[in-house]
Amino acid sequence: MAIEKGFLTFPRIETKNLLLRRIHPHDASALFEILSDEAVCEFYDDDAFVDISQARDQIEDWETGYQNQKCIRWGITRKGENQLIGTCGYYRFQTWNRRASTGYELVRRDWRQGIMTEAMRAILEYGFEALDLHRIQALVLPENEASIGLLEKLGFRNEGILKDYERWGSKGFVDLCMYAVLSITWKPK
Repeated sequence: MAIEKGFLTFPRIETKNLLLRRIHPHDASALFEILSDEAVCEFYDDDAFVDISQARDQIEDWETGYQNQKCIRWGITRKGENQLIGTCGYYRFQTWNRRASTGYELVRRDWRQGIMTEAMRAILEYGFEALDLHRIQALVLPENEASIGLLEKLGFRNEGILKDYERWGSKGFVDLCMYAVLSITWKPK
């Protein structure tokens, strides 16, 4: 199947302004900067990082997930620069159902510049075309207006609220909106 092909060689994706690449241990300080910011983590599924070792562990977890064909997490950089400014990717692959979940985060100084829209469009295209996914879904807190706006701009639709669906760090159990886009309705731009 196509999903397995995505794990033969780590997929490197270039857009007009961005390079989506494999995340390396040398990215730990940049990832720590992103995930130690309370504003970035306000709607994140875990608490803000307090030690750089958490960033190292997260990078190792994403790499292990890739090696075990469980997730693909890209580091987002501007073309011509190697500084990690965010990440995005897929997890919870279901091969039989041709489905995966997606998530993302971006350093605060780069919010509202179209960076995540550009990155997510690229991985949606990769997901539907190279991985042959039928459905891509995202779980988002109902009060996360910025993320909901991004998802809707990308063609995702709200399918409803899942009550007390997951435990998110110190937030405890939270309600989550299920957003999804299907290969038959997604339109690349």
